[in-house]
Amino acid sequence: MQPTEDLRRQILVVEDEGLIAADIQMRLERLGYSVPAIASSGEEALRYARSTPVDLVLMDIRLKGEMDGIATAQALKAESGTPVVYMTAYADEETIHRAKLTEPLGYLLKPITDGDLRTTVQISLYKHEMERRLRASEAWLSATLRSVGEGIVATNIGGQIVFLNPLAERLTGWRGSDACGRPLMDVLGLFEESSRQPARNPIVDLPAGESRPYLLVSKTGASAAVEVTCFENRSASDLLGSIAVVRDIGARREMEGRLIQSQRMEAVANMAGGLAHEFNNQLTVILGYAAELCGELSGEAQGQAMEIQRAVSTASSITCQLLALNRRDPARLELLDIDEVISEVESMISHTLGRNRTLTTKLGSAAWCVGGDRSQFKQVLLNLALNARDAMPAGGELRMESSNLEIRTGSPEARLYPPGAYVRLRVSDTGEGMDRATLSRIFEPFFTTKRAGAGTGLGLSMVHSIVVRSGGYIRAESEIGRGTSFEILLPRALGQGSPVPQ
Repeated sequence: MQPTEDLRRQILVVEDEGLIAADIQMRLERLGYSVPAIASSGEEALRYARSTPVDLVLMDIRLKGEMDGIATAQALKAESGTPVVYMTAYADEETIHRAKLTEPLGYLLKPITDGDLRTTVQISLYKHEMERRLRASEAWLSATLRSVGEGIVATNIGGQIVFLNPLAERLTGWRGSDACGRPLMDVLGLFEESSRQPARNPIVDLPAGESRPYLLVSKTGASAAVEVTCFENRSASDLLGSIAVVRDIGARREMEGRLIQSQRMEAVANMAGGLAHEFNNQLTVILGYAAELCGELSGEAQGQAMEIQRAVSTASSITCQLLALNRRDPARLELLDIDEVISEVESMISHTLGRNRTLTTKLGSAAWCVGGDRSQFKQVLLNLALNARDAMPAGGELRMESSNLEIRTGSPEARLYPPGAYVRLRVSDTGEGMDRATLSRIFEPFFTTKRAGAGTGLGLSMVHSIVVRSGGYIRAESEIGRGTSFEILLPRALGQGSPVPQ
């Protein structure tokens, strides 16, 4: 008895001897199969298969007409992948070689016995079904590997690459077709992070499942911080090779750094705010006595008392900035059009920049509104402009651009910011730029690269504090000799006319 799922399978018989064809049809139907047609030539078989799909073709190798059975099987395979079992009484070596190239599921030698017919058809149908399932499984696995957000590199047991998914291609700079067959370390350019020396093969060096960070240098020379984990690729009993999972951890490290920086700034701001409050109380007392002295003294002594007043006022402005760093709520929340705020301070910024420095704006049309304090956002723009001015002593350009940005899950921006709707503000200059060490500290309170007395180191800290308190994000990019660019993302407000949450 054949399996239930084989019953009523459609089998096309291709045989130019009518009596033989009718006999095979009768025996197949007796076994429970359906034979919807008999074709006496290759051309007739192709016409039928194109109009009516079948599960299996029993094909005589020697057919009358222009197409023999092998040519017909080749056409069927190319057009629909229909499986074929050859029937033949005799074939020379050349014919057998041609037949093998079409990858038939089996052969039946004439005269065909009932046992051979039953066994060959059952095995062929089962084999074809297993191959179909295997192809579906491979297609699913390939689609999965190509869509995962990590680089996948597979090697054979000899250490040669057999597969790269698209993300691995992007990280390494190699196309999969060019990388296959090459040793792993010819393609995966790994270096130790600390020493920058070439790393050992992670498949050999790392215990299975253990991760380690590396610096990956691609074929094009681009570098990225990555984390590599290796696994053995095994069948039920044999080792087939290895799989290296390569994760780009640059964005993760940046987010971790931003979190650490935010926590550090919060701690410093809390401490500075407490000290500033006490210090401000003492300054108030000093300022009061200085005012009395100014009223009672005259001449040089009065001038000295006025100098005390000016010094106290300067110190008081610094303590106000420190207190602002520690302030939790914006003073006056409202719906803001960032383009409008930029326009309001544009002339002031142009004047602040001075000679040989120009301001260029590229504002987004119909920009979304954001929630915040108008005066504080003006302070953000002015502080960034002052920072750019000092970075361009020989002149240059300050550029301010605004646009709407919707970040969707899985997009490149989602690696840096939470998905959502934002107004994006970019402020960039053509100044001297900064090295990586300086860039990592620019938002720290009191950090400055200016000479003593030329700055308090609170300007960018204020910018960071205002943006974060408004629910936004800020990041900077810079390179020596290529200027600095600040990107600010502010969440879109609830809507025009909607109250801003307090």
